[in-house]
Amino acid sequence: MTEQSDMSLASSDKKMIKNKAMNKTRLLIVFFTLSFTVKAVDYEGASTSTRLQTSLKGRVLRVVTGQFFPVSYVLRNSSGQIEYGGFLHHQIQYMSQKLKFTYEVYLAAENTNGIKRNGTWIGLIGALLRDEADLGLAPFAINLERYEAIEFSGLLGGDYTGILVRYPQAIVSSTSPYDVFSYEVWIGILVSIVSVVSLFIALTHAGVRFFTRDKNNETKMGTQMMFVLSTITSQGGYFRSRQSSLYVLAATWCFAAFVFVNIYNSTLVSYMSVIYQKPEINSFEDLAASSYKTTVPIGSISHLEVNSAKSGDMKTVADAIERCSDCKKHTAQDVASAVVEKENYAGILTFAVGYALMQNYNTGKQCRLTMAKEKTAWKHMYYAVPKTSPYTEEINREALWFLAFGLRDYLYKKYETEPAHCQLRYNNKGVSTKSSSNPIKLVQFYLPFLILFVGYAMACFQFCIEKFYYPTRQRKLQSCFRG
Repeated sequence: MTEQSDMSLASSDKKMIKNKAMNKTRLLIVFFTLSFTVKAVDYEGASTSTRLQTSLKGRVLRVVTGQFFPVSYVLRNSSGQIEYGGFLHHQIQYMSQKLKFTYEVYLAAENTNGIKRNGTWIGLIGALLRDEADLGLAPFAINLERYEAIEFSGLLGGDYTGILVRYPQAIVSSTSPYDVFSYEVWIGILVSIVSVVSLFIALTHAGVRFFTRDKNNETKMGTQMMFVLSTITSQGGYFRSRQSSLYVLAATWCFAAFVFVNIYNSTLVSYMSVIYQKPEINSFEDLAASSYKTTVPIGSISHLEVNSAKSGDMKTVADAIERCSDCKKHTAQDVASAVVEKENYAGILTFAVGYALMQNYNTGKQCRLTMAKEKTAWKHMYYAVPKTSPYTEEINREALWFLAFGLRDYLYKKYETEPAHCQLRYNNKGVSTKSSSNPIKLVQFYLPFLILFVGYAMACFQFCIEKFYYPTRQRKLQSCFRG
């Protein structure tokens, strides 16, 4: 029995030793696998793995671009040499350093991302399909027609589409004293005045008739009205009554008048020192209902956004653009020039492009352009490569690294933020208000002066009636009775 137990123990020890050896082997396998994987994902090309080895290394990449301000543009310096600028050119430089390739940039024959003309693609997409380029250096938005022609690679970010309009003139309200309260509040104050005066008269008559029977204690309606009005204008007035109920009513009215007057005075100060600004075109609904001509860069993200509409205001705007012979522009600068130089023109652009144009046109104390309040949904943007491109994954990887390192925000964030100069802060009604330190203008007193002159006219009219009409009529009546 002991011998059998010793044999079983020995066999169990052998199994434990064998299991430990197998576990060590498994750990070694896992370790080497992880080591191999880490080497394989080394994006700088240090790995010897053939699976993820950089295929762009040592290649010359053919890059086609255009004038797509501010992300990609071409300039000629003082010595006559062509220079490329914009956020996308910074990114392609970063990618060339990381992936160890060089590139040659040339401009597309047609300055557009890509549209079909007579069934054939032109612009950057046309160059990619004709195998004239390996990469389209421009922000491309995705739609089905483009996806069937090219491959999207390398996330660039995204943007909203909005309306570029002329900067609105500052409006000073000529009805500021009236605008302080809404219609409901003014009606409430008027009803309160009538109610208080009526209650004064009713309580006075009731007190004289049922209690004191002293008619000297009775006050006329005009007297009560003057007391109420003098209180609400903070002038005060003599209260001719000895009834305690009327004292309570007068004290209540004085408190209500104090609240009304102080709220009005404090609010009026802010209204008189505020200017209002609202563009004539502040939404796609305004644009569809107006006689404005709408310009858009042909083949751009904004153009795709408008053309994708199937109904509603956006569809109305798209149809108007198709009917217009002067509405499809080649560059964003052409759109801005039309808005600034021509009457009743608006442009449809992404907000980043609009903000960049605002920085160029709004200089010094001059404000010429702004973006309307309404914006569409966010659209993602990518590079474009041919369907058969072997570089898609590498471009995807480096574009994500570019975003992860914060380089895109560093280079491009200023175009995604509205410039502080000439900035409009819209409220829910699409109106921008600004505090003004300028002297108060005469236009802000139009309503008070109008009421004052109407009062003068009524007083003069009443004077003429009293001094000329009534005496003449009285003499005629007297002559009739005598006759």
